[in-house]
Amino acid sequence: MKITFSWLGAVNTLLYIFILAPLAVVIIASFHPGEFLIFPPEGFSWRWYEYVLTSGRYTKPFWNSIWIAIATTCISLPVGTIIAYALSRYEFRFKGVIQSLFLSPLVVPTLLFGIGLLMFFSSMGIKMYFLRLVLAHIVLTIPYVVRTMIASFSNLKRSIEEASVILGASPVKTFWLVTLPQVKSALIASAFISIVMSFDELVVALFLTGPGMNTLPMMIYSDIQFNLSPSLAAISSLIIVVTLAVGFLLAVFMQRKKRI
Repeated sequence: MKITFSWLGAVNTLLYIFILAPLAVVIIASFHPGEFLIFPPEGFSWRWYEYVLTSGRYTKPFWNSIWIAIATTCISLPVGTIIAYALSRYEFRFKGVIQSLFLSPLVVPTLLFGIGLLMFFSSMGIKMYFLRLVLAHIVLTIPYVVRTMIASFSNLKRSIEEASVILGASPVKTFWLVTLPQVKSALIASAFISIVMSFDELVVALFLTGPGMNTLPMMIYSDIQFNLSPSLAAISSLIIVVTLAVGFLLAVFMQRKKRI
C-alpha cells in the first residue's frame, strides 16, 4: 500500500503534539518521588497520588468546584437552550443586538469581567461567595451553550415541528417532546462544556471568593506560588484523565445514538 505525504496531515499532527505535550509533561512529572516538582522525574512512585486522595487537602476545594459547576450548569443549560431556540426560530427587532449581548462574555477579558462583577456584587450587597461564583459562572457559560445550541437548532428540519403542531400539539409540547429529543447530543455537549468551564474558572474566583470558600483551581494556583510539589502534578493529572475519559465516553455515546 502506497503511503502519500500530506502537508495538512503533518501540520495537524504538529498541532496535536503542541497541544498535548504539556499535558503529557504534567502526567509524567506527577510520578516523581521527591519533594519538589521536576521534569523528567528521578524515579517512579504513586506517593503523591496517595497524598492527594487521602490527605484531605484538596477534598473541600474539589467539592466546592463540583457543586458550583453543577449549579451553574443546571441554570445555564436551560436558559441558554431557550435563548438559542428563540434566536434560531424567531425574527424580532434588535435580534442581532440581543445575540451579540449574549455572546459578549466571550470577547470581554475575564480580568475586567471579574473586576466589574466584584463592584456590582459589592454595590448590591451580595456577600455569599457561593452565590457570587454561581451567578458569575452562569454569565460565563451561557454563551457557550447558546453557540452550541444555535448550531444544532439551525440544522433541524422545521417540517417535523410544523407537523407536530398540525397534529394538535401545543408549541411547548412540541418543543419538549419533538425538538429537544432531536438535539440531545448538543444538550449533552453543552452541559459538558458548561461543567468544564465552570470547574476550571480561576480569574473570576480570585475576585469573588473570600474566607471559607476555596475552589480547586484557586488551591492549585496558591500551591504553585507557595508549595510547588509533585502533588500539583498529581491532582492536575487526575483532572486531565477524568476530563478526557468523560469526554471520550460522551463522544462514544453520542456516536452510537447517531447510528441508531
